[in-house]
Amino acid sequence: MLDGILDLLMDRNFLSEIQLAKNNTSRYEVDKEEEKSSPQKNLLVYSISVGELKTAKSLIDSGSDVNSTDETGKTPLIAASQVGSLEIAKLLLEKKAKIDSVDKEGMSAIFYAVGKNRTEIIELLILKGANLNLKNSREESLLYLAVNNYNFRIAKLLLNKGSQIDSTKNDKNVLALSVQRERSDYDEDGEEEQGEQKFTKLLLSKIKDFSYKDSRNCNYLCLSIKAGNFSIAKLLLEKGVSLDEKDNDSLTALGIALKEDQFEIAKYLIGKGANVNVKDRYNQTPLMIAIQERKTDLAELIIAKGGDLHVKDNEGYSLLAIAAKQGDKSMVELLLEKGSNLDDLGSVKTHGKTALMVAVENGDEPLVRYLLDKGAQIDLASGASEYSKTALMFAIQNNHIGIVKLLLERGANVNIEDKKGYNAMTYAIETGNANFIELLLSKNYPIHSKNRYGKTPLIYAVEYGSLSLTQLLIDKGSDLHLRDNNGQGAIFYATLKGNFAIFKLLADKGADLNAVDVEGRSLLIYASNRGDNNIVEYLIQKGVDLNVQDRIGKTALMFAADKGFKEIVKILISKGADPKIYNNANMNALQYAQKNGYKEIIELLTSTNKQRD
Repeated sequence: MLDGILDLLMDRNFLSEIQLAKNNTSRYEVDKEEEKSSPQKNLLVYSISVGELKTAKSLIDSGSDVNSTDETGKTPLIAASQVGSLEIAKLLLEKKAKIDSVDKEGMSAIFYAVGKNRTEIIELLILKGANLNLKNSREESLLYLAVNNYNFRIAKLLLNKGSQIDSTKNDKNVLALSVQRERSDYDEDGEEEQGEQKFTKLLLSKIKDFSYKDSRNCNYLCLSIKAGNFSIAKLLLEKGVSLDEKDNDSLTALGIALKEDQFEIAKYLIGKGANVNVKDRYNQTPLMIAIQERKTDLAELIIAKGGDLHVKDNEGYSLLAIAAKQGDKSMVELLLEKGSNLDDLGSVKTHGKTALMVAVENGDEPLVRYLLDKGAQIDLASGASEYSKTALMFAIQNNHIGIVKLLLERGANVNIEDKKGYNAMTYAIETGNANFIELLLSKNYPIHSKNRYGKTPLIYAVEYGSLSLTQLLIDKGSDLHLRDNNGQGAIFYATLKGNFAIFKLLADKGADLNAVDVEGRSLLIYASNRGDNNIVEYLIQKGVDLNVQDRIGKTALMFAADKGFKEIVKILISKGADPKIYNNANMNALQYAQKNGYKEIIELLTSTNKQRD
């Protein structure tokens, strides 16, 4: 609070002193020691800055220090340049003001004159020997400021008087600034001119070094293309700037033009001999980019110039697959006309999809029909990373029922398995879409068929937990008793998943509740091992054998005791399970409980053993 009041008083005193100098200049004397001890207050700089020029003249005439500064480092000459006072500037220079003194921003008087477009002061400062090649604290040169202000006359004046075009590699490069501009300037007669071309022509007439690249490794040509400056791009090419230099993404001028939608520039570059097969960091060629941008005319031009039709991108897609991904039928037609392989899988180590597969995934039924009409192989399998799926599998997986119908009408094989052992029916079950199952069965899909793991459609429906599909497949005649390679039928999967609704449906339909798998394990063993009270109680109620031993002699009671399922242990004991049975390792249920420290189960089994002795 006190500081604020003192500041206010100082400001009032300061203004009073200015007023005193105005009213009685002859009697005003500058206290040099006071200026030194109070550098924040500079009467001369302040009077010039606020336009009190008579006061300023009086201060100068009375001997005020013409090289003194205010708290920002501003000198009287800098202040004169800022306010545009040619008269004060001349007077200060006559009094030996230092012409190149800079403020805290690194700006000398001529910087402010250029920034404010004050031509007369600029000419005066140049005449008096101002350094035209200084840079401010932002690394901006005088020439940069002139170009940034669209002041062609000042830029030309600076160049003619010795200002150098800096070849700096940072973002203050003056030619880099010029080539990126898009606006137009107007001359004194109001006629519109291409300001950038005018500036760039001027700069190009003086510059010899074209090696500049920005932080993205983008050269002058690259920058002009990104800005959409076709005329400047032409100028740069005439000066010999390289067509095929790459930026950080390994894009050349042609790739940049395509990605920036500068298609007229792209055509021009192709005509000038740009490399049409160069690859960027993503393995994309100009032809790929043209396809992605859906520019058929450019793609045709690139192909005519030798564009490679057989390249693949980083994801392994062929050109035809990329066109299909875009849903661009005209591009697909062009590529096929020019010789693209209709069944090119791309890179089989990655996605490895044909154009047909991609069109199927996208749900593009008209394009799917077109490709089939052109002879696309309907049952070709995709690459390894896609588990070698067929077009039919992709259609089912993506829920495109119209395409599924079309593929089935065209004879798609419903029995082909992918690398997971899945076929069309498996994917139909996985989607949970009963319509697909009905369609496949209508095409004579064998409902009892097994895959390489011995699994039937019914087993998969149970495994995926779909009660409705399980019911559908049973209604369609699925055999409940068929088992997989592990000797497990559908009801085993219901037990393993703990799905009581499906378990009961299968049981009600006649599934064998006493079945055991290749490990000798019964449904009761699996239910006990999971701690599934509902299924355990149901099986006991149905009279299954409580003491079945698996391949290593382990009973349901041993599994429950081993896992710490006290309630299951209670149920089994209460229904007559024998706790004294030993397995092949000579362990019984009590020993499993003791091994794991299940105290309540230990007490329960110990008590039971005593009662039964």
